[in-house]
Amino acid sequence: MNAVILIFYGDKNMLAKGRFVMRKPKTFMMAVTLVVSVFLSGCSESKPKDESGSKDASADGISFQFARMGYNDVRPASKDLWMWKKYEEMTGVHIDWEEIPGASLGERKNIIMASNDLPDAFYQIGFSHGEISKYGKQGLFLPLDELIEEHAPNLSNLFKTDPSIKQALTMPDGRIYSLPYVDESIPYSSLRLYINEKWLDQLGLSVPKTTEELYTTLKAFKEQDANGNGDPNDEHGWYMPAGSVGWTLERQLYGSFGMGNGGLKASENWIYKDSDGQLKLIFNDEKFRDVWKYLNRLYAEELLHPETFTGVEYAQWVADGAKDLVGGFSWVVPDYIGDKVRDHYSGINALEGPGGDKVMNWLDHPVRGMSSFIITNVNKHPEETIKWVDYFYGEEGSTFGTLGLEGETYTMVDGKPQYIDEIRNYEGGMQLGAFQYVDNVYGGFYPYLEPPVELRTAVKGTTVDQEINADLAELEKFKPEEIWPNFAPTDAETSEIDPIMTDINSYIEEMRVKFITGTLSLDADWDNYVKTLDQMGAQRYLEIKRAQYERYQATN
Repeated sequence: MNAVILIFYGDKNMLAKGRFVMRKPKTFMMAVTLVVSVFLSGCSESKPKDESGSKDASADGISFQFARMGYNDVRPASKDLWMWKKYEEMTGVHIDWEEIPGASLGERKNIIMASNDLPDAFYQIGFSHGEISKYGKQGLFLPLDELIEEHAPNLSNLFKTDPSIKQALTMPDGRIYSLPYVDESIPYSSLRLYINEKWLDQLGLSVPKTTEELYTTLKAFKEQDANGNGDPNDEHGWYMPAGSVGWTLERQLYGSFGMGNGGLKASENWIYKDSDGQLKLIFNDEKFRDVWKYLNRLYAEELLHPETFTGVEYAQWVADGAKDLVGGFSWVVPDYIGDKVRDHYSGINALEGPGGDKVMNWLDHPVRGMSSFIITNVNKHPEETIKWVDYFYGEEGSTFGTLGLEGETYTMVDGKPQYIDEIRNYEGGMQLGAFQYVDNVYGGFYPYLEPPVELRTAVKGTTVDQEINADLAELEKFKPEEIWPNFAPTDAETSEIDPIMTDINSYIEEMRVKFITGTLSLDADWDNYVKTLDQMGAQRYLEIKRAQYERYQATN
């Protein structure tokens, strides 16, 4: 039969809290507000299959305890969810789920690890590189290398077809202790600057291609009654919910100011590879000062919303978008601002900067999350556990986790998949409707492989171009030369980096507001800013990152 995947990225609730599934606007990532789908061909059987087509060995009677993030406020508990009840029928494996609310996830995780009262596996719970390395070396997390090689054909195939996936998961001791959330698509792993094309047409302007043209465009929006309602003062230029500018527009501009090599995770770690081939820091670079000067210029002329750093919440922003008051914003797809006005916005993949740089810096590595599934040392059946999860790294399992089964959660209509009416007509919308049955449609960072990008829109009857409303050909043209994962630290490096970057990140947040709003001068006060960063350990951080990059290169 035909198998189809329908993927929903980045629900708005998760984006308000937490990638892309992004837990907070500062983090998603994560990354990823799509309603997309995939049309795949293949035959489905009642049990998971390995790549040879044979049924997996039965694990009837086995029971596991898994800890995971909970979503019980918006869908049935995992024990009652159609998907997990059906998968238990298919495999004979029973899961006792401990579902932890997102707000208390970090605290509960720390309690579990401190008490040594471990579950058999952690599912969709975020552990840092340092934590994974530490607990792996302590023997609390099982090494998965041999288990994957012997019992996980889908993961093994992923490692062969894209070695960077295995490379990203490998700890400094050469072992793998966690499994990834993988998305190899560029359109849905990147961020665009969306400009109000309706306003461009109203004013006779073209889509801006450079940072200077963006400034001119936003200035025209602000001064010339771009929405045509007779009030020349109600339009806003670049406008997003409070706190968004630092992790969206600012990072996008790195690619326009010579700091775009390395991709999103490099930016999140404040590093890039310069034109001289050297790995350098972003936060104290003169080119970074130029980014802040540019943003200060926009803010001073009210081309950034006056409350960019204060109280505009998502709901207010969407309401203003519906009133045609938003000139531009940054996101994966235009739907984030609301379905009613999404077609007003055209996506700009990259802007050329004053030095001729034009790189789509905000592009994530295929391993978007690397701690989606971890097997602990109390697990008495690790072979069956790795088989259980490996299913979701193949086409059939990915289909099942996002669409369900034909005749039960979707039907074929005119040769295309369509969710059952209970999902399509759900009062909270189709995404939450699907979430009443299947798991991989809301929240993100599940242990599985996203399907090919060309296939994801089949169920909606659209194209990728229509989904992102931007030039697909530019994505390959302007992607960074290198796209790095998070580099795996040693235990000693983690003990140094964590306190250094806690202080530095807090300081940067404070200074971003002061420099962009003009409270401090980027000319008179910059040297003191750099000196303070050095006192906090910036140069030591750079040394560690260079060492990590060398190790990463050695395994490439």
